[in-house]
Amino acid sequence: MASRPRAGFGVPEDEVDPQHFVVQISPTGRELVTIIEDYGISGPRIDSDENTYVDRVVRCTIHPRRWRMVATPLKNAFNERLKSRRYRTGRWDVGENRVHRLLGREMCVLLWAVEQCEEDLVPAGINAWLGLRPEERWWLFAMAAHTSGKAGDHDRGWRKAIRFGLTEGATLPDSHRSTLLDRF
Repeated sequence: MASRPRAGFGVPEDEVDPQHFVVQISPTGRELVTIIEDYGISGPRIDSDENTYVDRVVRCTIHPRRWRMVATPLKNAFNERLKSRRYRTGRWDVGENRVHRLLGREMCVLLWAVEQCEEDLVPAGINAWLGLRPEERWWLFAMAAHTSGKAGDHDRGWRKAIRFGLTEGATLPDSHRSTLLDRF
């Protein structure tokens, strides 16, 4: 039986080195926020670009201002899911924040969507991401991670498609939409 998570967002503390994601937030809040996938005890994966085995892969680096825009919606979505399973909720702290591997995949989809888009489209990306089911987010991650899942691959393949699909074609949340009276 799986253990109950006690650290970060859904990562079990009593399992030996589980696969998870790490969100590194600097104490100054000025350096890029880094998202790393740590394969844990499941073993190293082959990095086809460098033809070596790796235990950790940097999936995304994002500007701190954009991180602050998505941090609360991510926290709320994750905590809602953790509460439904009666797990302890998490929060973003300075330093390393551990995130369950499936939640981390979902997080990467949102971060990939907003990392290079126009800043005024970030709320639309968040809104579109919230409208996806977890399985859809996992599928998008799987499609992008295979060929363009590293931090520097933001303008290639599925990563580019995720950005356009979740930000350009999405509608803004109600709080950002103008009304007929706003135009006068």
